[in-house]
Amino acid sequence: MFMCVRVARERKETTMDYVRGALLALAVFWAMQVVASWFQMRRYGDALRRTARRWHSGFLGVGACKVRFGRGAIAMVVLDDALVVREFLSMSGLTVFSRFRQHDGFSGLSIEEFNIRLTGAGLRRSIVVAAADALERAQRTAQQQTGNGDAADAADADNRAARLNSLAA
Repeated sequence: MFMCVRVARERKETTMDYVRGALLALAVFWAMQVVASWFQMRRYGDALRRTARRWHSGFLGVGACKVRFGRGAIAMVVLDDALVVREFLSMSGLTVFSRFRQHDGFSGLSIEEFNIRLTGAGLRRSIVVAAADALERAQRTAQQQTGNGDAADAADADNRAARLNSLAA
């Protein structure tokens, strides 16, 4: 009888060791994720500040494409006062080691030319979606600051209200 109790106690201890080890591994992976996210956010902030310092006037749009599985993307588009693209940057990847990449072939293009080249450039779909989002945000900012955005503001308010109504339902 003493032997049966001892065997049961040993099994219980090995199970507890397994659970303790699994929780420790989970905590280590979570801590690594927090540190890696901090590095990625710092890299994003550095690129944003560097771009803003480089262009003293104009409009900066930042867009994102989030995907559940695969490579998401973040894009930055800078428009000048004449709504000509001055700079296009994107960051895409699966790891925190991704960096912003400058796309030189897009500088100096009008908005229409940018959209045409964007669809035909052979870029990953997530980068194209993020760039289109960034371009739209830069255009919206330009319209708001030049006073031509009254119709766009009303449409945005209607879109926000529709989204809020759909979330409430």
